[in-house]
Amino acid sequence: MKPFCAAAIFGLAVFASPAYAQTDEEASAKYAAQDWQGTVEAYSALLESDTDNAGYHYYLARGQHELGQYEEAEKSYQKALDEGFASPASVQYHLARLYMSAGKKKKALAMLETLAETGGIPGGFVSNTTEFAPLADDEKFLAVVAALTPCTDPEYRHFDFWLGEWDVTSAGSSSSATNNISAEHGGCVVLEQYNAGGFTGMSINFYDSNDSHWHQTWMSNAGAALYLKGGLEDGSMVMSDKGLVESDTINRITWTPNEDGSVRQHWETSTDDGESWTTAFDGLYTKKAEER
Repeated sequence: MKPFCAAAIFGLAVFASPAYAQTDEEASAKYAAQDWQGTVEAYSALLESDTDNAGYHYYLARGQHELGQYEEAEKSYQKALDEGFASPASVQYHLARLYMSAGKKKKALAMLETLAETGGIPGGFVSNTTEFAPLADDEKFLAVVAALTPCTDPEYRHFDFWLGEWDVTSAGSSSSATNNISAEHGGCVVLEQYNAGGFTGMSINFYDSNDSHWHQTWMSNAGAALYLKGGLEDGSMVMSDKGLVESDTINRITWTPNEDGSVRQHWETSTDDGESWTTAFDGLYTKKAEER
């Protein structure tokens, strides 16, 4: 899926031609202020001397659209696509909005299906768009939302066994801690909130489809960061910082789900490039009583 281009949707305009920099700034300011009439006038003027500028056509379309000038806006959106606007997904999204406002449901759905193939706009953003509310139960619309919803592949669920509210005890220690592990941001992030009294910390954990690995970034009130990378191995999540930082010490952490629903977290360190390992922490996670 292509990256979500928030700038194109919300109006942070970037233009290719420096020749009209000052005028561009004025036009962009009108757009940012949602001065739609001013936006139409400014970009219409810019297009008189730069007729092939895709960005100008796009922002002209946005102004026309918000003024209810649907026929003009449709032509301007199409011109932006023809001229190679940097974010075709943004054009497709707004065209679908336009078609719904103009009472053209079939054209709106067809454009949304094109958007699903293009990618780049999160499904949750689409499903929460006011104009698409009448489509909420439409099978084609639901398929579009599903296609645009990220973090749904099986790899994103590999660390779900760690989710929950836990009591944490460690071997050889009478003290205990709590750890709240939650799925956030549509299931794209596993968030850890650790509390051992005077020692607290948190981590974000996520699967990156670009390198097909899980990543963890940890920081505590002790001020020492930890960056880990790895993945599922024989049912356990194994991540280490080997090759990620310049250090003589390698950190490796293994999370293993147990048959009784508990989870073991085994943190090891090595100072001989992985030839031998020393246990730094060996913790047992048990679900809090209300979750059992």
